[in-house]
Amino acid sequence: MKKIDVTVEGWQEYKLLDSGEGRRLELFGRLVLDRPDPQALWQKSHPEKWQKADAQFIWADKGDRWSVTKGTPEEWVVSWQDMKLNLSFKGFKHIGIFPEHSKQWEQFQSLGKKHAGLRMLNLFGYTGAASIAAAQAGMIVTHVDASKQTIETVKENAKQSGLSNDALRTVVEDALRYAKRLVQREEQFEVIVMDPPAFGRGPKGEVWKIEEKLQELTSILPQLLSKDAKLVILNGYSSGFSSQTFAELLKDVLPHGSISHGEIAIAQEERQLVTGIYASWQDQ
Repeated sequence: MKKIDVTVEGWQEYKLLDSGEGRRLELFGRLVLDRPDPQALWQKSHPEKWQKADAQFIWADKGDRWSVTKGTPEEWVVSWQDMKLNLSFKGFKHIGIFPEHSKQWEQFQSLGKKHAGLRMLNLFGYTGAASIAAAQAGMIVTHVDASKQTIETVKENAKQSGLSNDALRTVVEDALRYAKRLVQREEQFEVIVMDPPAFGRGPKGEVWKIEEKLQELTSILPQLLSKDAKLVILNGYSSGFSSQTFAELLKDVLPHGSISHGEIAIAQEERQLVTGIYASWQDQ
C-alpha cells in the first residue's frame, strides 16, 4: 500500500487563480468564480484578482445563493481535450465539474485505449466527466446518479462531446440499491469508480450516510468485479475520513492487487489547495 498524493496543474480552460481566507478563485472557460473552500486558511496572495470575479457564492441566512455580475451567462461550456461540459449556477457552490479529477480522466482514457471493451461502473457519477472520458476511449459505461436533472446534464454533456445516444447507460437510482441489483443480475465490470457524498438521498428518499453505508457498498465490490478487473477508485471529500481509511476499506475486500491512496490537490503557484482524497486498487 503506497501513499501517492495527486496534484492537478490545471489546463487551458481551467486554472486556480488564487485561494485564501476560506475561499478559492478559479477560471472556468471565460468566467472567473469566487467560491468557499474551508481548506484555504491562509491569506490571499493576489487580492486584486478577486475584484474581477464574474460570480461569487455567498452563504446566506436564508439559503445558499450565487451573486452573479450583470451580463454573466447562467450556463456555459468548458472543454477538456475532446470533452465538453455544461456548467451552471444551480443554487449551490458546485457548478457541474470537479477539475481536480482530471488526472483520473486521463487514467481512464489511457486504460480504455490500452484494453478494448472494458466495462465501467460509475456510482455517484454526477455530471459525467469520468464516464464521458472513459466512453471516448472505448469503454462500455454504466453511469448512476440519484438526480434525474443531473442525468439529463450527463446526456447533454455526452452529446456535446461527440458521443452517440447509446454510448452511456444512464441510471437514475440510489447507488447502493442499484449496485446490489447488479450483483443479483451477475453483471460485472473491469473498472469501478465511486464518488460518494458524506450525505445524500436517493430518488425514492433513500438516505445515504457515508459512515453507515460505505462499508456495505465496498463489501460487494468482489462480486461486481470481473476476473479481468483493472481498476477501482474511491474518491472522498468532506466526510472526515482519511485516504488511509479508504485504502484499508479496499484492502479489506480486495486483498490481491496494488492499492494506493492520498490527497488530491490543485496547484496554485507556490502552494497546493487540497480538495479531497482518493484510494485506488489496480490489478498487479
